[in-house]
Amino acid sequence: MAVVTEGCLARKDIACQSCGESCPDQAIRFRPRIGSPFLPELNGGMCSGCGACLQVCPVGAITLRARAVEAADV
Repeated sequence: MAVVTEGCLARKDIACQSCGESCPDQAIRFRPRIGSPFLPELNGGMCSGCGACLQVCPVGAITLRARAVEAADV
């Protein structure tokens, strides 16, 4: 699953939506803010972990994290 870190340009008040535009699963949406660029919000349930967003982020502010594996009842 992808994670948007604090290095994200939008979190530093610089407009950028590269990650959301490249996400084939549409797992990254942008929350509007008054007077500042929209902030990325990642829907972990929709994210396939494909890495498309990693490749386009101009500052490398996205990382991949392993999903928690649920234990199966035996």
